Amino acid sequence: MIHVTVSAVVYPTEDPEKVIRAISTLFTDIVLEKKIIETIESGLGDSHSLFVSGEGGLDLLLTLHGLIRREEIIDSIRNKVFSKNLSSDSLSVSFLLNKQAAFVGVPSISALKESLGSIEIVIMAESQKEMKRLLEWLLPITEGGIPIVEVEMDYVEKG
Repeated sequence: MIHVTVSAVVYPTEDPEKVIRAISTLFTDIVLEKKIIETIESGLGDSHSLFVSGEGGLDLLLTLHGLIRREEIIDSIRNKVFSKNLSSDSLSVSFLLNKQAAFVGVPSISALKESLGSIEIVIMAESQKEMKRLLEWLLPITEGGIPIVEVEMDYVEKG
């Protein structure tokens, strides 16, 4: 079974509702929990920030799946995420998305942690086979940027 965790720190300079909207724009029906955390900012002493997070299954990725196709960035995301951020056991992958791009419905991979923070996504699978199937569904092999074969979502968690 695929498990997805999505989280972000909302810094004092940010509007919490905009960060929540950015996350909700990319992840289907996500329910976000909010909690206050202490952060230490260089030279400013202790400060408090809001931390939002949500988790769920494969269905959380349905909107992201569609947006990746709409923006025609399957190859780009595959190369930036799965080729570099897959765990050594191939059971999890993590990546960062730009908050501002997410706010307007564009999934944009952040190369590094951004100064205002990013949206962090962690996807875990129960087996390497399941992770491979997730990749085939979310980011299939393309020809000229168009998927050669599209598989259905239920293919991912097949036994």
